[in-house]
Amino acid sequence: MEYLPIISAFLSGGVIVTIVSFYLDKKRDTTSKLNGIMEDKYRSLLVFMACVIDIDKRRYFTLNEQTPNKTAEDYLKQIEEYYYHSLLYAPDEVIKKLKKFIIEPNRKNYIDVAVAMRNDLWKRKIKLDYDDIIIN
Repeated sequence: MEYLPIISAFLSGGVIVTIVSFYLDKKRDTTSKLNGIMEDKYRSLLVFMACVIDIDKRRYFTLNEQTPNKTAEDYLKQIEEYYYHSLLYAPDEVIKKLKKFIIEPNRKNYIDVAVAMRNDLWKRKIKLDYDDIIIN
């Protein structure tokens, strides 16, 4: 009988650990799936942005478009739609940088958006500056 409190404490502690582990695993799985979705969305945006800057770049990508984009302006319109959808999931910094790109599409703003996306996905700040990144 003197072992009953010890056994009871051990069993209830095990149950608590199991419950906590279950919820932490579920949260980690959800976060991993969400990151995968975000990475796909961001990758598509970067491809479309590259096509806005230089329409000839579209030949380097396999694009699954519902309506084929023919001009840089078409891609920019599609990016605008992504921009409004991104209000649901993207952090403020990505939204601000993407808006700046839409207003003024250029390589510098492209890099700024990509860096903000990287930070969102992987929480990794970049130590390189624009001149270290850009290929002339």
